[in-house]
Amino acid sequence: MIQPTLRPLARSLDPLPGESLTGFLLRLSYRMGSTPHRLATLCGLTCRSDSIPQEQLRGLSPEAAEQLARAAHLTMSEVQALTLQDFTATYTPLAKLRATKTDIGPKSHINWATNPDSRYCPHCLRGNSSPVQQFFGGAWQLRWHLPVTFACTQHLCLLENTCPQCTQPLSGRVITRYTLVQIPHVSGLHPSQCRNRAPGPPPKPRTRAMPCGARLDIPRDATAALSPLDMQHILDLQRNLNLRLDPTHLRRTADEQPPHTYFPDLITTARLITLSWPMGASILPSTALADLVDGYATPYLHNPSQPGLQVRRSAPRGTAETSALLLAAATALGDRDLVPLRERIEPLAREVYRRSTSSGNKLFKNSDASATLLRATAPRVYGFQKRSTLRVAPNFYRFRSAEIPPLLPREWFDAHFQPLMHRLPKMTTLLERHLRWAGSLRLAELVCDQTWPACAETLGIPQNSARRTMNVLGKQLTTPGLWPVFEDTVDLVARQLHGQDRRVDYAHRRRSTADWCLSLTDWKALCEGIPGLEQRQATGDPRVGEAVIWCMVNQASYLHSPTVTHRRSASHSPRRLTEEAALFATRTQRRPSYATLSRRLAAYAARLARACDEGTDLRIEVPNWTTPTGVRQPGPVR
Repeated sequence: MIQPTLRPLARSLDPLPGESLTGFLLRLSYRMGSTPHRLATLCGLTCRSDSIPQEQLRGLSPEAAEQLARAAHLTMSEVQALTLQDFTATYTPLAKLRATKTDIGPKSHINWATNPDSRYCPHCLRGNSSPVQQFFGGAWQLRWHLPVTFACTQHLCLLENTCPQCTQPLSGRVITRYTLVQIPHVSGLHPSQCRNRAPGPPPKPRTRAMPCGARLDIPRDATAALSPLDMQHILDLQRNLNLRLDPTHLRRTADEQPPHTYFPDLITTARLITLSWPMGASILPSTALADLVDGYATPYLHNPSQPGLQVRRSAPRGTAETSALLLAAATALGDRDLVPLRERIEPLAREVYRRSTSSGNKLFKNSDASATLLRATAPRVYGFQKRSTLRVAPNFYRFRSAEIPPLLPREWFDAHFQPLMHRLPKMTTLLERHLRWAGSLRLAELVCDQTWPACAETLGIPQNSARRTMNVLGKQLTTPGLWPVFEDTVDLVARQLHGQDRRVDYAHRRRSTADWCLSLTDWKALCEGIPGLEQRQATGDPRVGEAVIWCMVNQASYLHSPTVTHRRSASHSPRRLTEEAALFATRTQRRPSYATLSRRLAAYAARLARACDEGTDLRIEVPNWTTPTGVRQPGPVR
């Protein structure tokens, strides 16, 4: 329990840059000639009989922080800088720990939140040439408690996590709890001495345990575990991670991804590599680094006590293994651009799901990873992501499903789909039509968060047609991994539609034209005076023009027009009806007579569309084709 008032200490120390609360207590207790436990009690920290709870390293309550500041002659900002509280803004796993709960035990080390062991750099513990650091040593750095800190970029070496003499991790563990300082009732040890229990039989009752006492500030002999080139890769990664951990760098990075998603993406990818190992061995630049990951992942994957795949929730304890695993994860992530990211990472996700579907689902369930990573790893069956809750990015579009054209307008298709078309082995008229349907279905998916067959109903497309589109595109896009390209393309269309001030209510147009018919008189007037269409004017079927006009008005396919779907049973040759409608809805019409009639149908459709939008009479007067209208006419739609 925190005492109501505490007397200031007779002496204190200024915290060193980046110093942790643990290091400050060790240095100050050494100067005061007191035990760390006694000093922590005098400073108002929570203490148990055998430990100083490590949870206080994550952050102190305002009352405890004020007590420590008063007793140690510190400012409140200096006290806060001794804890990991400032890192919660940049290191998301740490931010998820509940700061109000002080007794969470080992749970503070799952999900890569903190290190169960204290890592250290012997060169840093030696300190610099200043009198204070010559006597008390250098700072136990706060960042050493984060799993993503594994190297010292100042002294160009990997951090240590075991004592060179007793070879035990500097865990500070007491039974199931973790303490800021091991053996806290022992005084007189230098801050850089090992406080692990000395090897040997357990101490007798009422006998104080003896510490190891080995000096940790003596650099060990350099080993050739990593080549200079591998070490350079590791140090470059650590420098990049240090920049992302810096609270002053809270901004969007060059990859244009929110900075708070980088570490969740990195950790999720590291777990993915572990679960799919050795699938990702080729990601690493050398066999030495791959061997480090292999030594960590292989025993875990083949643990007989845990059959099947289990998502490992804590980081590797060794810094070499951690550095190699995170280098592989960072390389796989790259700049997190969706298309190349999926090409690199989708095989790993597919292998995990092949080994264990439940483990794959568990890996990404309730993940804090970015929408880009979730889209890149989502299993797909013909365009439908099986992980439905991760199907789309957060909905922020202004347009409604009623404002989505059932068949993507040709000008939109031509403007945005060229990169995808160039990567397809062969482009046909049928495939292009399915891509345009799929574009509209994907737009509806973005705002409805439903499957394509469910979205089809809102667009006036038969569900069977949507399933057919999924099957056709599944064969074309799945194997070459082009679904991310398709989704990126539709995202561009969505942003264009989102930015429009005036949008068409296509659902209203479909309702208005559900019972509309083209009279025989109007059909003859449309064909009048066109050389080569005299026979069609005299005996032609007006339902052909009716289907074409309907699809132009509704930006839909004539195959889904009421004329074809509802009235084809009355036709003696329904197939002939669709074939003739296709003649006037083709992209490039070579016959001059058909091209002329297509332009007239488009002009008539423009007037009918305006009448639908304005709610006026749909009986449109056929224009006088001998008088220029001066109005730009829309092109045909098929």
